[in-house]
Amino acid sequence: MPISSSFHAFLGAAVLGVLSAAGLYLVEHYRHEKCRHAMARDLARLDHELSQVKKELDQLLTKKKEKPHKPRKTRQVSKANSILSTTTDDYLSGSNVDSSDLEFYDLSDNEDVPNTSSTILEIVISEIDRKLDGGTLSELEKTLEKLEDLCVEYPENPELLWRIGKAHQKISDKSDDTDFIREHVTKGIQACATALDLKSDDAEIHKWYAILIGSRSDFVSLQEKISDGHLFKKHVDEAIALNPQDPALHHMLGRFDYEVAGLKWYERKVAAALFAEPPNATYAEALSHFMKAEKLAHFEWKENKLMIAKCKITSGDYQEAVEWLERANGCKQGDGLDDKVDSEVKVLLEKYNSYR
Repeated sequence: MPISSSFHAFLGAAVLGVLSAAGLYLVEHYRHEKCRHAMARDLARLDHELSQVKKELDQLLTKKKEKPHKPRKTRQVSKANSILSTTTDDYLSGSNVDSSDLEFYDLSDNEDVPNTSSTILEIVISEIDRKLDGGTLSELEKTLEKLEDLCVEYPENPELLWRIGKAHQKISDKSDDTDFIREHVTKGIQACATALDLKSDDAEIHKWYAILIGSRSDFVSLQEKISDGHLFKKHVDEAIALNPQDPALHHMLGRFDYEVAGLKWYERKVAAALFAEPPNATYAEALSHFMKAEKLAHFEWKENKLMIAKCKITSGDYQEAVEWLERANGCKQGDGLDDKVDSEVKVLLEKYNSYR
């Protein structure tokens, strides 16, 4: 059977189509809906904790001033703590904290005072996460710079490194330029690979490493795409083993299984003969992951319901498929990200209207 000129492109898309930057952005979209209020609550809590720390430090300073005859020990914070007055000024200003108030204190006689450096780093990371999940291109680029600065202060910190990988991936989402995407995706993969070397039991590291591996599918060979497919699945599996309650991971694996299950037998034969054996998966396996994601999400996830319906269609369960399509159609409209999903839901509802 002759191979059409578009076969290579089709096979690559079938094996790794779910991993495109746009697709991955949709996968992450549910986090915005789920976490928006929780993030605001967490930031308020952290702001309160920081205020308490500052209050205790002020009280400590007052006590020192009330005892003029007692020799006063002072020490400058270490290089790691210098972050309070340099790289995190923008983030601290959001909490109404003057970094100069935290530069010099004698904490040797007070064991109850929290570790200020680690507390500040936690607050900075919380703000970074907020920017990574909903920032503009400019905000993402500034956030990446902040992360790189923090890596100077806190070298070999896997929590910073995988977020650098995420930042590169989010930035690459904002462009259609192949060279721009390739540069950021490559740097993101390097950052996550280094994070994995430092900490191999972190679900977020495996997750973003897998996402970045998938994002490079547009500029690698078909053989590399198939190899990356195996690598993608391996790291998503490891992420699920570490964090089985993350619905995004189950949705990602479901999408991957759905695409792989759609490969025709002759496509697999040609790919295996010319390049490498593509991954194996079934629609039943894909459905199990989508159902798991649905159970864990606890919010209206339109795209996941659509994928459940599509799995039901492949098995001939048209009535159940229509029920899931109607549930998807009843979900609230998103912020533009659901347009393609809405269109597909409406087309399928019209096609299988007789099974309502």
